[in-house]
Amino acid sequence: MTTPTPPNINTPTQPRVGWGVLGCGDITDKRGAPAIHAQPHSRLVHIQSRTGTRAEDFARRHGAARWTTRREELLADPEVDAVYVATEHHRHAEDVVAAAEAGKHVLCEKPMANSVADCRRMIDACRAHGVALQVAYYRRYYPKLVRMKELLDAGAVGEPVSAQIHLSSRLDPARVSPSNWRLNAELSGGGALVDTGSHRLDLLLWLLGEPDRVAAFAECRELPMEAPDMETLLIRMASGVHVSSHHGYRSPSDDRFEITGTRGVLSATPVDGPGLRLTGDGREEHWELPKHANVHFPLFDDFVTRLAAGQPPRFTGEDGMQASRIIAAAYESARTGRVVSA
Repeated sequence: MTTPTPPNINTPTQPRVGWGVLGCGDITDKRGAPAIHAQPHSRLVHIQSRTGTRAEDFARRHGAARWTTRREELLADPEVDAVYVATEHHRHAEDVVAAAEAGKHVLCEKPMANSVADCRRMIDACRAHGVALQVAYYRRYYPKLVRMKELLDAGAVGEPVSAQIHLSSRLDPARVSPSNWRLNAELSGGGALVDTGSHRLDLLLWLLGEPDRVAAFAECRELPMEAPDMETLLIRMASGVHVSSHHGYRSPSDDRFEITGTRGVLSATPVDGPGLRLTGDGREEHWELPKHANVHFPLFDDFVTRLAAGQPPRFTGEDGMQASRIIAAAYESARTGRVVSA
């Protein structure tokens, strides 16, 4: 099904996109709100947090016109054209559906939702109400990863054969607390695979296409938490590419991302660094392509620019759902001991 084309909102009476923000966490504070301020056709209008003092302080520091503790009040604001959903993972679906029903365009933080069914519900609601929906997988805008995709599409490594993802870190003991919702699988949706691994899976899907089947292990071996502290996946892509993907909170920091083809290897290790390396067939090339100082800015800038031009998002809700398909299949495989279709 096609994604609806949003209306052109860059009119003489509404020259800029008015943003409402649901959730005043760390990412919104350090990246989301500054990205809105830096985007020349955006303005921060309304802030919502369930804690009034937090919402008021956030609005004051970031220059928002209004704040509230009620989602419904923000969504009823006629000056809000688009909503940045930056609440806890388990709240994404309800927040996005409510925003769509209020006629607001939506940029939703990752992962999209805690189930594929919720992802589809979000997509359906935005389509039914003619509003745009994008998931905040901002690494698709990294210059080095845009270049990586160009090289893959041009056949620089031949036919892709396999890929490796390894993303782990030793969790700070101070974060292991019952109050940390990210470590409660019922609220967060899982462990490191969901929280940080979803970004790597999204890149994998962007670069290599649809997933096919998943076999996985997920368990908590050491840390006193209600989510897995180590997760390992084997993924078969629809193209036939085989992928190994490991995520965890038990080992020293390690970030590897590479794709091997019939003629060479492309390595973006570490993903958040500037380097991209191509080796194979007796050649070696290297690029240094730094990311933006605020990694959320290119995401917001592209979203707003396309809204103003009456164009659908560059990356759709369906694109954002694909990582959730792999995650859901992985946890089902870990639970049943079977290979699961994604």
